[in-house]
Amino acid sequence: MRLFFAISLAAALAAGSPRACETGQTTVSQVYPTGAALPENLLRFYIYFSAPMGQDDILPAIDLLDADGRVMDGVFLSNRFDLWSADRTRLTLVLDPGRVKTGLAANREMGRALVAGETYHLQISKDAKDAQGCPLVAAHRVKFEATNADVSSPTPTDWDLIIPRTGTHAPLTVVLDGTVDHVSLAYRLRVIGADGSPVSGRIDLDAAETRWLFTPRLPWDAYAYQLAIDPLLEDLAGNRMDAVFDLDLGAGGQSMIPSIGRMILFSPKG
Repeated sequence: MRLFFAISLAAALAAGSPRACETGQTTVSQVYPTGAALPENLLRFYIYFSAPMGQDDILPAIDLLDADGRVMDGVFLSNRFDLWSADRTRLTLVLDPGRVKTGLAANREMGRALVAGETYHLQISKDAKDAQGCPLVAAHRVKFEATNADVSSPTPTDWDLIIPRTGTHAPLTVVLDGTVDHVSLAYRLRVIGADGSPVSGRIDLDAAETRWLFTPRLPWDAYAYQLAIDPLLEDLAGNRMDAVFDLDLGAGGQSMIPSIGRMILFSPKG
C-alpha cells in the first residue's frame, strides 16, 4: 500500500479553482491505521482527503459509533486547527489521552472509549467541507474491533529483515513485531549507506502497517547498509522504544525505558 503523504499537483490545482458544490469531488482517500483489529488504547486515527479541506472545525462531521450504531460522546480531543498537515489533506484525529491513559481522572471517571472485544465504526460524514466549502462526495465508514491494550514498546530485536539481492531494485522488507504508527514509520526509519548518508528511495507499507518496505532509487550495492531506528518510533498506542505511554500513575512505576537509537546492519545478497 503506497503512503498517502502528498497531494497530487492535479488535485491541488483543482482545489484552487472555484467550482459548484453540486459537483463536489473531494473524497476520503484513506484512513490509518488500516487494520481491522486495533488496541483499546489506540491514540490516533489519520484521515486523508483527496483535496485540501476547509478551515472550520471538522469534528462535528466525525463520529465513533458503537456496534449498535449509536454515536459515542467525549471520544476525540477537540482541536480545531492544529492537527492538519500543511496542505490540509491529512487530519490527525486524537482520541482523548485523558481517557486512554490509566491513572488519569478522565480514565477513572469515564474509562476508555474503546473496550476490547467490541466492534466500532469510525464515520466521516458527507457534511465535512473541503477548502471550497463543498461537502464530500459521500460519507466514509471504517469498521474495526478493539483488542487488548498494547502496553509494550516496539522491539527491533524481534524484527525480521527480508534482504534483497545486489544489483536489483527489490525492496528491503522489515517485518515488524506489531503494528506501528504509519507516520512514525515514514519518518523514524532510514536506510543508511556506506558513506553514512541516507539512501534515496521509496517507502511503502503492507499487512496493516506490520511490514515496512524500502525500494532504493539506485540498485543495491554489495557493501553493508544500516537500518537506522529513531527511539521515538511509536506504535498505535504511543509506546516508543524509550517510553511506554500507558502506565497507572498510582502504581508508582517507572514509564521510561532507557534506550537509544538502534542500527541494524544488513548486506544485500550476492
